[in-house]
Amino acid sequence: MSDVRLNGWLASDIESCHSWVIGFREHDPVLADEIRQRLEGGPGFAVVTGVPVDALTPEDACALAPALVGPLGRPLPQGTRAEQYLGWLVRDEGVSRFGADGAYQRGVYTSKSADQLDIHNDAAMRPYGHEIDLIALLCVEPAWRGGETTLISTHTLVRLLRAEYPRQFERLCRPFAFERTHVVHPGQDPLLWAPVFDLAGGELRMHCNRQRVEMAPALTGEALTAEDVAALDALDEVMARPDVRFRYTLCRGDLLVVDDHKVLHARESFTDDSGDRGRCLVRVLLTRN
Repeated sequence: MSDVRLNGWLASDIESCHSWVIGFREHDPVLADEIRQRLEGGPGFAVVTGVPVDALTPEDACALAPALVGPLGRPLPQGTRAEQYLGWLVRDEGVSRFGADGAYQRGVYTSKSADQLDIHNDAAMRPYGHEIDLIALLCVEPAWRGGETTLISTHTLVRLLRAEYPRQFERLCRPFAFERTHVVHPGQDPLLWAPVFDLAGGELRMHCNRQRVEMAPALTGEALTAEDVAALDALDEVMARPDVRFRYTLCRGDLLVVDDHKVLHARESFTDDSGDRGRCLVRVLLTRN
């Protein structure tokens, strides 16, 4: 595989090199080191297979997931001040990111829906004021149909956009407004201003979530400009290319760990059967600090 730390990777690189797969070994002190190697010197993500979840309730899994990834950083609380969780259940709870008129709904946790989720990173809006470095998703139950995960290397996007869309890339390196009413506490600003690609300080930091950029004008009172839309369209065009999109369906017991600034992710919509167990993941957000 090429130097993924600088140049990123393509889907074919990941498909032909399975070094990102790690078998789970209970009470193994080097497991965290193996994950860290994939995050820091490899593709920016790892999948630990075979985590024993068959006998766990979702609540049990919410306790297990932060413990598994705790050696990689500090798990961050998610949710309101009244209800905070280190392990956040990602499952269909009957909500949708779209209203009856087809417009985006404000204040909705899209993680609690069965909707398709576009390419994004969880650090994009600094939820609850957190600076997120890593995310982890533990699969307790896969979907009956759908729910496939897509991963994209951010360094690949930088390389391609700089070469093919230099003017649009320059705009993506200047701040956009992000609507974030669903992930703020009372008194926190419902808007975040940040560039999609933040190259300041010599380390790439990402804020990628077009939906939340398109929702921001309702709060700012200022429509996106033609330059803004052209830059976002260029980013979408590159991200839609099949050769940059690695697709993976999480199986029961898979633990996906991602450097949230090196790898973006998306999810296909899904359908659960009529049984008691629908698609259920546990999400953990971490900071390295």
